[in-house]
Amino acid sequence: MNISKQIQFPNRFILVVILVLLGLIFSLMMLGVYLSSVGQGLSCLTWPTCPNGFNFPPPEYFLEHFHRSLVLVVAIILYSFTVFSSLKVGNKNFKVKLIIASLLLTTQIILGWVMILTRLNPIVVASHLSTAVALFGILLVTLLSVYNELQSNNVKN
Repeated sequence: MNISKQIQFPNRFILVVILVLLGLIFSLMMLGVYLSSVGQGLSCLTWPTCPNGFNFPPPEYFLEHFHRSLVLVVAIILYSFTVFSSLKVGNKNFKVKLIIASLLLTTQIILGWVMILTRLNPIVVASHLSTAVALFGILLVTLLSVYNELQSNNVKN
């Protein structure tokens, strides 16, 4: 079995994964803004164990738990997809965009932690949101470039 075999680029699988990531990140952004606006941004300082260990959170903590759990899902998908693409996709520009997205997500996670430590310092909150917008933007550009390449390959065939 040859593990270094490259996959065809572009393909619909890649397009769907990026589209799913965009949807999840947009949902995270909207949920994060909602949590800040209703004052729940600091409701769970010791996640994932607040307030009752690893049990299902009470209603007042649910959205904060959901937001942070969704971040974990997005991180697993994006990091895994970046590693997979680095190994299996030959398109260098595509790989660079995914690496940038992964670095932005890492920055975003760190800023989320700093936001809690600084008790929602406005500069940190603004940086956190700006990084989310940049992450969404690089994935949107990646999606559009994959889509355009798919379309141009369909025209050629």
